[in-house]
Amino acid sequence: MFTLGEEPDAIRSISYHSDDTKLFKALCDCLTADEYEDLKASKLGVFIKFKELDFGWTSRLVHFMLSFQLDIKKKFELWSLVVSQPVRFSLIEFEYLTGLNCDYIKDLENPRCEVTTEMAAFWEKMGVDIDTGPSIDQITEAFYNCDEWSRDDRMRLGYLAIYAGYIEGKKFSSATSASLARLVMDLEKFENYPWGRVAFKVLMDSLKAKDLTQTGYTVDGFIQVLQVWAYYALPELGANYGSPVPNRPSPLLLAYKGGKRQRKFFKAAINKQTIVKNFVQKDFDEMFPKWDGDVDDPAADNIIKVMFNDPGWEWTMECWPVTGTRKVVKMEVIPVKNEVSPVKSESVVKEESSRPRKKARKGSSVSAEKPAAGSEGQQIEKTLKDISDAINLGFGTCLKELKLLADRIEAVEKKVGITNRGGSSDDRQLTTTSNPPKPVDEPGSESVNGAKAGQKEAKEPSLTTEPSSSRELCLVSPADDLPSEDPSLLILDKQVSTASDLLVEEARRQTKKETALVNLRKKSVRERKLAPTQQTPFKGNSTAKQIIPNKQVGGGYDPFAPIDKMKSKELTAWVQKDPSYKLPLKKKPRRCRSRFYQVLRTPLEWLTDHQMDAFINVLRQRYQNHPEHFRSDRMCFLDHVFSRQWRASYPDFKSDAPDANEGLGVDVDDIYAPVNFKNEHWIAIWISIPKRHIVVWDSICALSDEQKVQYTLEPYTYARQTVGVPQCRPGDCGVFTLKYIECHALGIEFPTAFDKKHGKAIREKMALDIFRELPKCHEWENQDNDENLATLGDVNRVRIG
Repeated sequence: MFTLGEEPDAIRSISYHSDDTKLFKALCDCLTADEYEDLKASKLGVFIKFKELDFGWTSRLVHFMLSFQLDIKKKFELWSLVVSQPVRFSLIEFEYLTGLNCDYIKDLENPRCEVTTEMAAFWEKMGVDIDTGPSIDQITEAFYNCDEWSRDDRMRLGYLAIYAGYIEGKKFSSATSASLARLVMDLEKFENYPWGRVAFKVLMDSLKAKDLTQTGYTVDGFIQVLQVWAYYALPELGANYGSPVPNRPSPLLLAYKGGKRQRKFFKAAINKQTIVKNFVQKDFDEMFPKWDGDVDDPAADNIIKVMFNDPGWEWTMECWPVTGTRKVVKMEVIPVKNEVSPVKSESVVKEESSRPRKKARKGSSVSAEKPAAGSEGQQIEKTLKDISDAINLGFGTCLKELKLLADRIEAVEKKVGITNRGGSSDDRQLTTTSNPPKPVDEPGSESVNGAKAGQKEAKEPSLTTEPSSSRELCLVSPADDLPSEDPSLLILDKQVSTASDLLVEEARRQTKKETALVNLRKKSVRERKLAPTQQTPFKGNSTAKQIIPNKQVGGGYDPFAPIDKMKSKELTAWVQKDPSYKLPLKKKPRRCRSRFYQVLRTPLEWLTDHQMDAFINVLRQRYQNHPEHFRSDRMCFLDHVFSRQWRASYPDFKSDAPDANEGLGVDVDDIYAPVNFKNEHWIAIWISIPKRHIVVWDSICALSDEQKVQYTLEPYTYARQTVGVPQCRPGDCGVFTLKYIECHALGIEFPTAFDKKHGKAIREKMALDIFRELPKCHEWENQDNDENLATLGDVNRVRIG
């Protein structure tokens, strides 16, 4: 990959995110001793044992092994040329070193796993969106909230810690793969999954994308295995620098403690090795791991074939080009020597030359190297030439600035009336005419009469030049009898006001007066509002309709504002005080707060009439307190009872009888309501009374019978919006129905944050709004006499939406 002998130096340590100390500490603190030992004894327990070793990371050793790479085409394999011998790191070596399951499986990173209610509840406990996998930070925080969790849930959290902290090993705040993380719901299936192949793929994908010439780079995955691979491939190096563990435990990953001794000399130590293990040997048919989407590389495969067919064959430098395919640009810092005075003695010069050079600062991206003796004169000449070029460039810039400054001085002289005499720039005089030139103000400057820039000046009549009271020095023409040609300075009297000063002051006062009048006219515009006789709840008369309010209505608040985490914790603590909190959901009383909020906060859980009416009451409360926040002051929000009565008495509703629709079209123009469709699905409707028009928002369009609905709504027109209407997953239809109503009532478009990926966040926001504004609403269920009328039916009815 790089030309032999020109490999990039290791300037900074390689960064990584695996083996997080905070995550492992949280795992040890929160799991019981039995749970910890079971996790340690599992097939993934090798990572726990590796953490207990307190392994010493050696970045330079890994960097040099990577910089010795051969340029091969395979995606999931690398070869390094060490001591003129090729050394392979493939899935076979990874399996041998870690002991993990590396079997082949289709769709390795996308296993099929159905989202269940149990999974959604566990994801909610961790505080993770159901569409993503948990991050290292989220798992660490969940450990300290799992005291009351079941043993299986705590074991799931432990397995996820290993998966996120070692197998993926990405940034602490980055979400893991959701499809792989969901496997944890089946503990046995999760443990037997080929995690070794997953971990190796993550590591290789990251390594192949890195630029080793950079000052520093970060690698995802379990990178520590590369250091153990170096100890295996170079046994002498492992014995001297790897701190071998007595009795050589298995797998080999646990046989070394690592270390950082003599890290500066790793490159030299590697090149001095006499024993090299090229690869882990298996049967020839097993030497080529199967990968989906890999690239064939006959040259790399031939290394294995030749060594198998001829064990005595030795690699020579003629087997692979020594010229690299990637260039390393090294910047040299040549120290500038101070000139030595000739009076210095020879002994002083010798003493200075014998002093050791200072080391380059740690972390610097520029490597300091001693120039060759033969090229020292050329380097000094090049340095002097660079200095000369810099000086010339500086002088050129100064000349440009001086020219620009001269142009500005000339412009100022023209403004103040200074002219040149006799062609000499030093002969200046102040021109005094009956019509002086009108001053032109520049931003940030002052005019000759003292007025600040940006202010309007009144037109001044013709005045003769006379002394001004301004605090300034003026140029005057020199007397004829004076031998000097330079202009003289005249200090003007600062006590006596002149005619020009009075005119300027009057102009300033006039300008201020005009500005004040303009501002006063703006503030005095009459605000149009209803007269006292028109202030009535019924605003159907034509006089009132003609009065347009000055205030802008609608969009009074953000319905998708970020969640208040402190309020969320307060709600959780309040719900946990419920005596029925630990009971299963079906056994909890219908009016207890833990049942109400568990249904509302659990993803994909069907919202009952109880939760739907609660949020409708929140909208009513907000509309009553701040009607200006909504798109109109002639609307109302109805609960689920309206939809039932409306379906039963629709002929009366669409009739023209005045007693059937009392108030509609008089004080109410718009109606918003959730509709329970066949007790399986929630939809939202907006009824415009003046237009006799009904709009339906459906979060799962395939569940309703449009033709039947349209036929039963005559003579009202019917529109079912499909474009731009966010769709949800089955179970979240009630949440989306309420948000349709809220957004449209506020007069805002459905934002991008309103989608099925944010279903959990939307539920949590609704729960916090209800808790903050109507904390007692969980006690209001069935006050509409549903229980007596038996209109709800069996609780165990099938829910689709």
